[in-house]
Amino acid sequence: MKQMIRSLGVLLFALAVPAAAEPLAIHNGRLFVDARVNGVETEALLDSAAEATLIDPEFARRANISGGTAQTIRGSGGSTSALIVEGVQIEVLGLDLRPEVVVVTDLSELSKRLIKRPTNAVIGREFFDAARVRIDIGGGSIVLASRDDPPPGRELPLTAHAGVEALPVVVGGQMAQAEFDLGNGSEVLISRALADKLKLAVVGQKAGGGIGGEVRRDIVVIPLLEVAGTDFREVRAAVDDQPSANDLNLGTSILRHFLITADFKDRRVWLEPRKG
Repeated sequence: MKQMIRSLGVLLFALAVPAAAEPLAIHNGRLFVDARVNGVETEALLDSAAEATLIDPEFARRANISGGTAQTIRGSGGSTSALIVEGVQIEVLGLDLRPEVVVVTDLSELSKRLIKRPTNAVIGREFFDAARVRIDIGGGSIVLASRDDPPPGRELPLTAHAGVEALPVVVGGQMAQAEFDLGNGSEVLISRALADKLKLAVVGQKAGGGIGGEVRRDIVVIPLLEVAGTDFREVRAAVDDQPSANDLNLGTSILRHFLITADFKDRRVWLEPRKG
């Protein structure tokens, strides 16, 4: 009996120990973690704004992903062909994700042009829907956080917009909604409507666009952007001309300044300014 009690005590202690932080690789402003797709190991890009996980066809063959329904999908750069496949198992940080579907589509052009790194898989919002996640971009770490412990930082509500979670910010003295996009390693994006409303002058152009190909975007400068009580001044932003664009899209250029705790299931995010 005593041995059983001791064993139970060890088990309870093990369950109480918080998960250890795992390394988060940063390449060209984008976040990569180790993952398994149908048991096959790969490095995968994290993208909180991707509505579904994306798999490159070459890697899909290695991971025994086959079949699927042909479909045209639309990304920030335009439209492209894809296969919608069911029954794929994905593991990230010990989480066993079984998304309803994954999207098999060519990632080679995106990898070369924008990510600047061979990319087999893009893990989408399913990961953020499954658990509370704490991310320290500056410290290069990621960990599953307990829902029993209050996260550090300012709590902000998340609101869905076209399948992407958005948080409240202040721009030009006005409240606005900004997409929480850890897959954006480039500039902040601002909708054409908001850029025009704020009378922001175009200071240049730059190539951008994700899935679907390259697009040219105007560049403007936002004099003052407030995120979770932190001010960012003279923020370069690319103008998003998509009709469905939210007010803003915040990527790692802004989010790297915070310790991030994200909980899509609870529709909240906490942002704590990083020291140093």
